[in-house]
Amino acid sequence: MPARPARHRPRAVVATVAVLVAGLVAVLGGQGPASVAQAARTANPTGTAAGSPPNGVGNLRVGLAATADGRIRVTWDRSRARQLKWYVVQVSPGRRMEAQVRSYRVGRTRGSLVVPRAVGATPASGNFSFVRVVAHLRRGGATASQTKWIQAPLGSRCTAAARDRVILASFNMQTWAADRHLGPGRNWTRRGDNVVREILRSGAHAIAIQETSGSTRVGFGDRPQKQWVLDRLNEVDPDPSAHWVDAVDDEYYRPPEGRVPGLVGTRVFYDASKYDALDAGLERIIDPAFDKDSLIPWVRLQSVRGDQAPFVLTSNHLRVGVVGSTTEWHIRARQTARTIAVMRALRQAYGDQVFLAGDLNSTSGTLPSNNVHQALMAAGFYDAYATTRIVGGQYPTTQDSRFPVHRTPLRRDYLLSLGTAKGSCGYRNQTYASADRVASDHFLQVAVLPLPPL
Repeated sequence: MPARPARHRPRAVVATVAVLVAGLVAVLGGQGPASVAQAARTANPTGTAAGSPPNGVGNLRVGLAATADGRIRVTWDRSRARQLKWYVVQVSPGRRMEAQVRSYRVGRTRGSLVVPRAVGATPASGNFSFVRVVAHLRRGGATASQTKWIQAPLGSRCTAAARDRVILASFNMQTWAADRHLGPGRNWTRRGDNVVREILRSGAHAIAIQETSGSTRVGFGDRPQKQWVLDRLNEVDPDPSAHWVDAVDDEYYRPPEGRVPGLVGTRVFYDASKYDALDAGLERIIDPAFDKDSLIPWVRLQSVRGDQAPFVLTSNHLRVGVVGSTTEWHIRARQTARTIAVMRALRQAYGDQVFLAGDLNSTSGTLPSNNVHQALMAAGFYDAYATTRIVGGQYPTTQDSRFPVHRTPLRRDYLLSLGTAKGSCGYRNQTYASADRVASDHFLQVAVLPLPPL
């Protein structure tokens, strides 16, 4: 690890650490069955709660159910078997059925098949397997079912006591530089207060931020974007003792000679009335094929009451790119390998639970694969999305500021943990349905995560 900057010593404030937000542990209801009898047939609660069509509806009446060994039992209507040659069951990590698709051909007399889960749908991932059945006709052509999905079985349950849980968030708030050609109804004039409202609504007092990089040159005031947000948080937070700060000083964002500053909007904000900063720093991920370095600010925090184990929160933002571009796909692969090394070094240095949060610019629909998330799972991380307590799971984590939002689970933003405390106690994709509430082209992500007992 490079030399660490001077420790931040927030002013001491007597405060009570905020308790869990009740809404975070509510299980989101999906498309409910019309009757108790249908409910018995409509298994797959993790899929329907995340927007999947219920079992037994639509063309071929496909149904999904988890088996005891973690695979998927796929069933379908075979009443038209005499018209068919065979069925093909397709399984993919993404709804568009383009990435890492596995196909299983079965005879026309079959009405079910047990298949492995999709690539990357491991017990610690929280990922979905998307399934479609295609019936090939004797006369030529084919007919396909709706795509349905089911979540991977959980690797760990949340067993942490309430005192050993922490609420953390991640938010790409979108630089106000993107607003320069937008009118006041869509630019930072409106978005700014919505950003602050979303942060306070989350209930988190430590949050990984991306894209708070707007400068004073754009015309939204005499303060840079990150300071605007911090000042506004301190003005409107209903807790009079709140003291929101940036975990890492600007001087540590200065690039080495020959490099441009990089993704300087990647920050960690926290409320210093709730947490003491024990240490902090910043790591720079340099890739020869990308001139804007990925930055990893991190802070080691502990409750001001000292009644929780310390933890490390990092903020992360990987290379964005053209859809389907293998150039950016390879850059993110290298950035991820370096990021994993940084997380492991922080874990080794302190022995604490380490949290990786941010916009990783890789999804289940990324071609040729969601290599970023798969590498993190292989490295031993636990995804906060791997819980039965998911709110907003039927929507993507990004919406391009377009409404209504298309209903499908698709994650570009993540919260993951590395350490001895496994599991996730609740997750919320903090959505809204109105353009008047737009804060960013990303929704804020918030999770309740376990810490080791003190």
